[in-house]
Amino acid sequence: MSIRAIANGAAHLLVKRYTGPFWLHKRWLNKTQWLSYSELQIIQLKLLRKLVRHCYNSVPYYRRSMDELGISPESIRTLKDIEKFPIINKKEVLKAGDSIISTKYPRWALRKGRTGGSTGTPMIVYRTLFSLGTEHAFARRQWDWAGVGMREKSAWIFQRVVAPPEKKDARLYDYDPVMRELTLSAYHCSADTALDYARLIQEHGIKVVVGYPSAIYTMAKTCINSGFKLDLRVVISTWEAMTEPMRQTISDAFGCKIFDFYGSGERVVAIHKCERGSYHIVPEYGLTELIPMDGCEGGHYRVVSTGFWNKAMPLIRYDMGDVVAGSDESCSCGRNFPVVKSIIGKEGDIIQSPSGVQLGVTAVVQILYTIGGTNNILETQFIQDALDHITIEYVPGRKFTEDDLANMRNSAARFLPRDLKVDFEQVEAVKRTPMGKIRPIVSQIAR
Repeated sequence: MSIRAIANGAAHLLVKRYTGPFWLHKRWLNKTQWLSYSELQIIQLKLLRKLVRHCYNSVPYYRRSMDELGISPESIRTLKDIEKFPIINKKEVLKAGDSIISTKYPRWALRKGRTGGSTGTPMIVYRTLFSLGTEHAFARRQWDWAGVGMREKSAWIFQRVVAPPEKKDARLYDYDPVMRELTLSAYHCSADTALDYARLIQEHGIKVVVGYPSAIYTMAKTCINSGFKLDLRVVISTWEAMTEPMRQTISDAFGCKIFDFYGSGERVVAIHKCERGSYHIVPEYGLTELIPMDGCEGGHYRVVSTGFWNKAMPLIRYDMGDVVAGSDESCSCGRNFPVVKSIIGKEGDIIQSPSGVQLGVTAVVQILYTIGGTNNILETQFIQDALDHITIEYVPGRKFTEDDLANMRNSAARFLPRDLKVDFEQVEAVKRTPMGKIRPIVSQIAR
């Protein structure tokens, strides 16, 4: 165990749990999760008014915008008053530049983060050290819902860089003995490395795996094909949409509970899964509006959110570009948090045809895997480069045969729109985002 590893782990522990208000907010969140709907709205209004006042006093972009619109901090009397602000997106934030960063904090005291870049260039997001502890407290509550203890060992397969993506012969893991976290490189996770990852997890006695569902799925599929038995207790996935075939394969391989949750690099919204399996919009984290989407059936909504906690670079009514399926149901867990049926993914990640048919991730995966019965594929990506054409890139598993390819072709011909031409292309690996994530659908056409 190296001195450097211990030092880095101690620094992570200090920043996440002791520099900021982690313990204070952890106790607070344990109480607020059981409040009534009206009590939660009171908390939201208080946090929203505080945020708007902060923006007016120290964020030049919002001061100018509010003056032009005739909005003052006193204008926010109800949660509905958030609609007085315009909806903004990544393009507006990039155009605003430094004017959307609070002048209250010296730049040297801020931490730089980046969004995933799934729709293009990653966006830099500035954060205060204070917000890091708060963020960790919210994540900790999701871990509590999943039944994961504070000092339990875990393995992480996500955007942390262990080795440069172009390096194939470097060490692809790192272990933090203080935080008790094994980090595995998502950039290098493939059929060639996945079994080594599983063995490392087993050697470290780890029962909890956190990371991209695509990477965990690759490891699960490889374990099944190789006959390697890895017993896990919990898988927690995020940063990508978890499809039903992924969920089933991971469950079959590891025999564990699966929790997938949704967050954002912009720090404006969180959707966590409770122990009863419902997706809850976390009301103490931000004010989230679900905007109905035109032309989409099935109750699909755009996610527009206002984050309460990142005062360094606050975003009001920020359009995530993500889509969820709405729900009017309540959850038997007893929490009065809003519920969504499922997390669809990026708004641009929708296949469309000349006749106007629109298909999201769930639909295309259902066609290929569930209906088509294709089980021997490690990765797929649907790329639409013209209104009447898509290419399905796929990475074959070890047991992949011509019958699997025929099943894919037959399923696509039967269930995809007839005015949509489909080509299949075998690749070594589908393209990742700059953060190492896989987008199941890549749309290169305007919606």
